[in-house]
Amino acid sequence: MSETGRPGRQELIDKYGSSLFDVPPLVTADRLEERLRQRDAVDQHFARISLEFAAGVLSRPGLDRRSRLLALIGQFAISKSYGHLEDALRASIEVGVSPRDSLEAVLMTQIYTGDTVMEPALGVFTRVAEETGVLASLRDDQLPLDGHDSDRDLDSERQYWPEEAVSDPRREQMMATYGWLGVSTGMRYRSKTHFDILEMWNDEDFARKWITFSYQGMYSRWVLDDKTRLLCTTADCLSGAVGSAREHMQEALHFGNSPREILELVFQSGVFFGFPFMSAGRKMLVSILEEEGRLDEIRVPRA
Repeated sequence: MSETGRPGRQELIDKYGSSLFDVPPLVTADRLEERLRQRDAVDQHFARISLEFAAGVLSRPGLDRRSRLLALIGQFAISKSYGHLEDALRASIEVGVSPRDSLEAVLMTQIYTGDTVMEPALGVFTRVAEETGVLASLRDDQLPLDGHDSDRDLDSERQYWPEEAVSDPRREQMMATYGWLGVSTGMRYRSKTHFDILEMWNDEDFARKWITFSYQGMYSRWVLDDKTRLLCTTADCLSGAVGSAREHMQEALHFGNSPREILELVFQSGVFFGFPFMSAGRKMLVSILEEEGRLDEIRVPRA
């Protein structure tokens, strides 16, 4: 027993077992100790089953630790869970996730939930980065002021356009109206659906501002590779913007995430945001996989 009268780490290990501390559930060992001590003081049974459940789900092999942490950083930002956000940020730094990647997971939330969510989360990130000594590195590896605009090449990007977007009669007009930088990125990710979205706004001035920020700006930063970014945006939707989760799941699958990785993301979301969100996400995924004839990829053979 420590001087404060609370159990020390070794006492907690003796009581709850060492496996929790061997692979903490996406938090630092110090933070795990604090959580475990807090729950132990009021309900030891709940302390055991809740943290064993979290650790069990978050250590499953279907999704790597870096992807899990980056997904959670965005989810905690969107849900305004700032204590959890700080825990995930400190854990990500401790296990070697690039601070730039973790920052990108925060910045992307601007798209899905706006400045009122991104700004306070950025404040948490900046404080943690300063306290852990990684803030200086972020000053050194920033994108240029114009992002990638000056080093992009139209002819090089044509190879990434889906055929249905290339053959769409609206393509040339959209590029002339809104500039090729945003339209090219939109075609890459959304194919001709991107043209439908631009037409939906029915306001050329707003549509130009929107595409410049979102597709020419945020979606063309490429700080995270497409596979990771789309996994993170799917996670963002599962924790807040649920109405957009299905289309982001489809994109995540089409850019290299396996059905099992998406399923693990859904299960992970259940740990922090509850079973209803998890159940809704799983139904979406199953529906997509049924349509694409890939449902067998998440079936687990019976022992």
